[in-house]
Amino acid sequence: MPGLAASDPLCAAWAGYVGTVQALGVAASFGGLSSEQLAVLELTSAPYLVKVADSVGESWPFELQSERPTVIEQRIGPYARRARRGVDALVGAGVTPAELAALSSAWESALTTRDPRSPVLAVPSVAAPIQAKVDAAATAFDSDVTPFAQDPSLVVDAVDTPLTDAYLADHCPDLAASGVGDAL
Repeated sequence: MPGLAASDPLCAAWAGYVGTVQALGVAASFGGLSSEQLAVLELTSAPYLVKVADSVGESWPFELQSERPTVIEQRIGPYARRARRGVDALVGAGVTPAELAALSSAWESALTTRDPRSPVLAVPSVAAPIQAKVDAAATAFDSDVTPFAQDPSLVVDAVDTPLTDAYLADHCPDLAASGVGDAL
């Protein structure tokens, strides 16, 4: 995913956020995964998505303060809240803070080496005991939460943030090169 190593912390965090959302969306739409398999993928991404969503807020530029609440609450917020719920499910299944960090690192590694021809992100293996906890959490998450691709709270394309969009286009060239922010 272009932009993950950007020197601008907002660009790097935004690339992680968008890359994760895209990876999950593509896997849900074209990956041929069962609902539970997608839940495993989503929970694997959850610690990383929480981290980058927090980083977006922490690196928010002063000149965009007027749009900060809209972006943080309405554009990123639905995905961040869902990811936090995923982290809660992982913790409920016994995943430790160190194991959450391992999942986050595995997801970031997968984004870094993403094959754009594959609809499902190839996440490096984590230790079997961690994977067993993720699988257990995913079973519960899948039965408790609307599937990712069907969650109406994740429809955020009507959120109007022209200053943020212009800033990202001007300051984060790697995002633009990957098609992030292009009108469809």
